[in-house]
Amino acid sequence: MESMNNTLNRPQQVTNASVRLEARSESRSDESADQDVVTVRCACGRGEYDAARLRFLRMREPSQVRLLEDIPRSEAVRLAGGLPSYTVARLCERVPKTLRRAIVQALPEGKRHGVSVILDYRRRI
Repeated sequence: MESMNNTLNRPQQVTNASVRLEARSESRSDESADQDVVTVRCACGRGEYDAARLRFLRMREPSQVRLLEDIPRSEAVRLAGGLPSYTVARLCERVPKTLRRAIVQALPEGKRHGVSVILDYRRRI
Protein backbone atom coordinates (compact mmCIF):
# COMPACT_ATOMS: atom_id res chain seq x y z
CA MET A 1 0.00 0.00 0.00
CA GLU A 2 2.82 2.41 0.90
CA SER A 3 4.57 1.71 -2.37
CA MET A 4 1.36 2.59 -4.20
CA ASN A 5 1.16 5.92 -2.36
CA ASN A 6 4.80 6.66 -3.17
CA THR A 7 4.17 5.84 -6.81
CA LEU A 8 1.10 8.04 -6.90
CA ASN A 9 2.96 10.96 -5.31
CA ARG A 10 5.98 10.68 -7.59
CA PRO A 11 4.50 12.67 -10.53
CA GLN A 12 3.64 15.48 -8.10
CA GLN A 13 7.19 15.43 -6.74
CA VAL A 14 8.64 15.53 -10.25
CA THR A 15 6.31 18.41 -11.18
CA ASN A 16 7.29 20.41 -8.08
CA ALA A 17 10.98 19.81 -8.76
CA SER A 18 10.51 20.90 -12.38
CA VAL A 19 8.80 24.12 -11.30
CA ARG A 20 11.62 24.92 -8.87
CA LEU A 21 14.23 24.17 -11.52
CA GLU A 22 12.47 26.39 -14.08
CA ALA A 23 12.21 29.23 -11.55
CA ARG A 24 15.93 28.97 -10.83
CA SER A 25 16.83 28.93 -14.52
CA GLU A 26 14.56 31.93 -15.19
CA SER A 27 16.23 33.93 -12.44
CA ARG A 28 19.63 32.96 -13.84
CA SER A 29 18.56 33.97 -17.33
CA ASP A 30 17.24 37.29 -15.96
CA GLU A 31 20.58 37.87 -14.26
CA SER A 32 22.39 36.91 -17.43
CA ALA A 33 20.20 39.25 -19.49
CA ASP A 34 20.87 42.09 -17.05
CA GLN A 35 24.58 41.38 -17.24
CA ASP A 36 24.42 41.40 -21.05
CA VAL A 37 22.72 44.80 -21.01
CA VAL A 38 25.36 46.22 -18.68
CA THR A 39 28.15 44.75 -20.79
CA VAL A 40 26.73 46.17 -24.03
CA ARG A 41 26.18 49.61 -22.48
CA CYS A 42 29.73 49.70 -21.09
CA ALA A 43 31.27 48.50 -24.35
CA CYS A 44 29.35 51.14 -26.33
CA GLY A 45 30.43 53.81 -23.85
CA ARG A 46 34.06 52.81 -24.37
CA GLY A 47 33.64 52.73 -28.15
CA GLU A 48 34.10 48.94 -28.30
CA TYR A 49 31.24 48.30 -30.70
CA ASP A 50 32.47 44.93 -31.96
CA ALA A 51 32.43 43.50 -28.43
CA ALA A 52 29.08 45.17 -27.80
CA ARG A 53 27.59 43.59 -30.94
CA LEU A 54 28.74 40.10 -29.98
CA ARG A 55 27.06 40.37 -26.60
CA PHE A 56 24.03 42.14 -28.11
CA LEU A 57 23.44 39.23 -30.50
CA ARG A 58 23.27 36.84 -27.52
CA MET A 59 20.39 38.79 -26.02
CA ARG A 60 16.73 38.02 -26.61
CA GLU A 61 14.87 40.28 -29.01
CA PRO A 62 12.75 42.15 -26.40
CA SER A 63 15.93 43.00 -24.47
CA GLN A 64 17.63 44.12 -27.68
CA VAL A 65 14.75 46.44 -28.52
CA ARG A 66 14.66 47.93 -25.00
CA LEU A 67 18.39 48.48 -25.07
CA LEU A 68 18.29 50.25 -28.44
CA GLU A 69 15.53 52.51 -27.11
CA ASP A 70 17.40 53.27 -23.87
CA ILE A 71 20.93 54.05 -25.05
CA PRO A 72 21.78 57.35 -26.75
CA ARG A 73 20.61 57.42 -30.35
CA SER A 74 24.14 57.82 -31.73
CA GLU A 75 25.24 54.66 -29.90
CA ALA A 76 22.14 52.75 -31.06
CA VAL A 77 22.79 53.75 -34.68
CA ARG A 78 26.45 52.78 -34.48
CA LEU A 79 25.67 49.48 -32.73
CA ALA A 80 22.97 48.54 -35.24
CA GLY A 81 25.13 49.52 -38.21
CA GLY A 82 27.43 46.54 -37.70
CA LEU A 83 24.70 43.96 -37.17
CA PRO A 84 23.58 41.52 -39.88
CA SER A 85 21.00 43.02 -42.28
CA TYR A 86 18.24 40.62 -41.27
CA THR A 87 18.77 41.42 -37.58
CA VAL A 88 18.63 45.14 -38.31
CA ALA A 89 15.41 44.70 -40.31
CA ARG A 90 13.82 42.59 -37.58
CA LEU A 91 14.71 45.15 -34.91
CA CYS A 92 13.57 48.06 -37.07
CA GLU A 93 10.09 46.54 -37.09
CA ARG A 94 9.95 46.85 -33.31
CA VAL A 95 11.65 50.16 -32.46
CA PRO A 96 9.96 53.57 -32.64
CA LYS A 97 9.72 55.14 -36.08
CA THR A 98 12.23 57.92 -35.38
CA LEU A 99 14.88 55.47 -34.22
CA ARG A 100 14.14 53.18 -37.18
CA ARG A 101 14.63 56.06 -39.58
CA ALA A 102 17.91 57.10 -37.92
CA ILE A 103 19.28 53.55 -38.02
CA VAL A 104 18.34 52.90 -41.65
CA GLN A 105 19.60 56.29 -42.88
CA ALA A 106 22.98 55.74 -41.20
CA LEU A 107 23.55 52.41 -42.97
CA PRO A 108 25.84 52.27 -46.01
CA GLU A 109 23.82 52.37 -49.24
CA GLY A 110 24.08 48.65 -50.09
CA LYS A 111 23.13 47.52 -46.62
CA ARG A 112 20.33 50.13 -46.45
CA HIS A 113 18.90 48.72 -49.67
CA GLY A 114 19.11 45.17 -48.31
CA VAL A 115 17.35 46.12 -45.07
CA SER A 116 14.66 47.98 -47.04
CA VAL A 117 14.06 44.94 -49.26
CA ILE A 118 13.74 42.69 -46.20
CA LEU A 119 11.34 45.12 -44.50
CA ASP A 120 9.21 45.44 -47.65
CA TYR A 121 9.04 41.66 -48.01
CA ARG A 122 8.13 41.15 -44.35
CA ARG A 123 5.37 43.76 -44.59
CA ARG A 124 3.79 41.89 -47.51
CA ILE A 125 3.69 38.49 -45.83
